[in-house]
Amino acid sequence: MALKAWGVYHRGMKRIRAYHGAGILFWTRDDDGAPTILLGKRSMKPQNHHWAFPGGGWEGEDGFDSDGNIAYRTTAIRESTEEMGIVVPDPDGLKLVWSLALPFFHYKVFSYELDHRVTPPVLSEFSEYRWCTLESLPKPMVLFVHSQIRSWKLRS
Repeated sequence: MALKAWGVYHRGMKRIRAYHGAGILFWTRDDDGAPTILLGKRSMKPQNHHWAFPGGGWEGEDGFDSDGNIAYRTTAIRESTEEMGIVVPDPDGLKLVWSLALPFFHYKVFSYELDHRVTPPVLSEFSEYRWCTLESLPKPMVLFVHSQIRSWKLRS
């Protein structure tokens, strides 16, 4: 139920709130048909100056899905719009490619194929953007980005 998202109470302790977040790996194909991935260079903590996808934490406005679970897709879409200015025109095109569920930490990454490369506006979250082939990924990357890309590659 929806209450799972808010964490649990332990007698004599403060409430422990679970983190729920999501992001989107945007990709398209170059002129040779090779897949390219959009990455942004973070301009703030955590992991400042590391490359990542747009993403972040679930907020109450993101709501819940029809089964009463966290609406990860909605979170991913909102974060992508806030951080890169990219609007997802067809949410049904989001494909789950990576998921991590630890006690009190839950994160999902979706992929979304764009029909062409876009140049996002520079907003506060990222100082730079780059379209990368799988052979030209920049370093350093945010923790888990390599495994998210590997997972996407296996599923696409």
